[in-house]
Amino acid sequence: MVWKVKLGLLLLLFTLIFTGCSLSKEDVLKKLVSKEEGQLRMQIFSTSPDWDFEVNKVHNSEPALLKYIQQMTIHTEKDKLEWLKLLGLEEKSPIVLIFDTEKMVFHTSNPEELREFAKSLEK
Repeated sequence: MVWKVKLGLLLLLFTLIFTGCSLSKEDVLKKLVSKEEGQLRMQIFSTSPDWDFEVNKVHNSEPALLKYIQQMTIHTEKDKLEWLKLLGLEEKSPIVLIFDTEKMVFHTSNPEELREFAKSLEK
């Protein structure tokens, strides 16, 4: 009888651990969105320093991007590609995502497309 109780508790523990480890879209959004009203947050998923440099070069050359994007994070871990899937995107990098305080407002795999996005911020 005691071993059945122990087995039941063990199964319950495993269930709680494995269900607690999976992220939802809301969990991912909480990690990625801007925490400051009126500011954007840039999330870069990449393992290429050269590509990251190109994104940074565009960011630094566009006054609107400098004005509105105060925080940039580079994610290099492969397990974070699952976050892209939860957001409805392909699980491949490199990619830039830009978030306001609630949702993703832009994404691209081409750093030069950030220039077009910058123009939309000035309107």
